[in-house]
Amino acid sequence: MLEWTFNCFNEDCIIVGMKGGGKTYLANELLHGLKNIPVIVFDFNWGFHDSRAVVVHNLQEVFKIFDEHKGHVIFQPYDKSQAVFESFCAQIFARSNLVTIIDETHQYISKQKIVKPYNDLILSGRPRGISVISISSRPANLSNNALTNARHIFAFRLNLQSDVEFLQSWLGDQAWELLPKEQRKKNQDAPELEQFSFYYRDTQKGAGMVGKI
Repeated sequence: MLEWTFNCFNEDCIIVGMKGGGKTYLANELLHGLKNIPVIVFDFNWGFHDSRAVVVHNLQEVFKIFDEHKGHVIFQPYDKSQAVFESFCAQIFARSNLVTIIDETHQYISKQKIVKPYNDLILSGRPRGISVISISSRPANLSNNALTNARHIFAFRLNLQSDVEFLQSWLGDQAWELLPKEQRKKNQDAPELEQFSFYYRDTQKGAGMVGKI
């Protein structure tokens, strides 16, 4: 695994990659490393596991339990509607000094659909001490605000050239390493990232490196 420093309550993070590529595994590792840090997870696919966490399926119970013990809470919703997602984001924004991990963000946001409660978290969460870790298999659907405000980007292998071309603005030519050569229409000479490997970039330092789960 890659050694990196995450300044809780002051930095955001993006994790992208194809389904089954390692995103959730990495996010679970990040969750386990956030000891003694209040965390709420929006677990769309019920893929998070943490022995210290309380698992909840009802939105109102999430914040009741969180406000009582300020530990790790994993929300595995029965109701995955847009309204539930937006209410989740709004209630996160009403609090302070916590980390929220949001899985499958592309299920709710796109370039054409700006979701205000999520946008509030990205643009105004940091002064409230809220760090957002957004996870998506479709980086091209992420808002520019999410990527522009992210300090850390983890990118696993992808299977669509449009996603790679979108990430190129943030990762440079290394973004092409995320796409298998047989699926590229250009940049055939770029090496191909190994399975379950990821490209990490610190957007402030400009430093990038390869890690593996």
